[in-house]
Amino acid sequence: MEIRASGSPWQRRGWAILQCVLFVLVLPLGTALCLDLSPLLTLALISSTLVIEYGAAPVGIALGLPPAFVLFVIVIVALGVILLLFALFEILGERSERIARFLKNARTRVTASPFLTRYGIYGVVPGVILLGIYVCPPVSWVLGWRRDHAIILMMAGYVAVSLFTILISTGIIHLITGGY
Repeated sequence: MEIRASGSPWQRRGWAILQCVLFVLVLPLGTALCLDLSPLLTLALISSTLVIEYGAAPVGIALGLPPAFVLFVIVIVALGVILLLFALFEILGERSERIARFLKNARTRVTASPFLTRYGIYGVVPGVILLGIYVCPPVSWVLGWRRDHAIILMMAGYVAVSLFTILISTGIIHLITGGY
């Protein structure tokens, strides 16, 4: 879900922040209330996710939250942050002449490389795992990669590593590997 707002930069910033609040607070807390889970534990998981990203999965498991709910919360919070970053960078790029020049130069260099043009965006999958959700959106934006493709690939990597972290946290990986 992506809300595109037209209008002044202040209106667009407002929409970006509203969208982030929806993903980071409203959806996780609303789901917690519907599932009769503790809103305070959910807020603790949200806060952990904002700080340690997918590393918050063991925190949620340790708090006694269901693994599926933990996965939902950390993924939806990450999506909210990614969408907010893209929206703010887009506004910034339109408002600043210096940044617009920088973007033009960076994107010219990227298009000069056939390898980066064709395969560069796939680097966000391991990038989100190694560098996190706060690094990949700016890189994708600066390099001019399609926003929708970048978000899908970032979320694919994030979901995969989050699921793996939850499986490790719950001991399922230990059972599958026979104790190794």
